[in-house]
Amino acid sequence: MTKKEKRERKKQDRGIVDFMMVANHFFHYLQQWISEMNDPRDSSYITYSQTDLGYMAILKNICGQHTMREMEENFN
Repeated sequence: MTKKEKRERKKQDRGIVDFMMVANHFFHYLQQWISEMNDPRDSSYITYSQTDLGYMAILKNICGQHTMREMEENFN
């Protein structure tokens, strides 16, 4: 596969954009619902929002990964 073919394929693959469009279309309040969940973490240690972590868990399951570590290894 040439570099030009890779660039063209990358333009066509919108991955997360398509997922967010479908999620927002069928699950209007998903982001709000995730952010309303009780967050047991100490606020001084929070780097990522609860919504970000929720979406990562959903994407992990959609992609068929069993653990977050497996997802990190396969996607990196």
